[in-house]
Amino acid sequence: MDSKNYWQLFLETGAPELYLMYSNALKMEETHVPERSGAGAEGHGLQ
Repeated sequence: MDSKNYWQLFLETGAPELYLMYSNALKMEETHVPERSGAGAEGHGLQ
């Protein structure tokens, strides 16, 4: 589950454990950014 889903559940329920799960998922997303995030082959981006 990604951080957006945890945040939405937290807003709906107010459960503190969901906030902690959101914070952890957000940190993981920030630290695990792929080196190359483009979907196409190299050279097919904006020129």
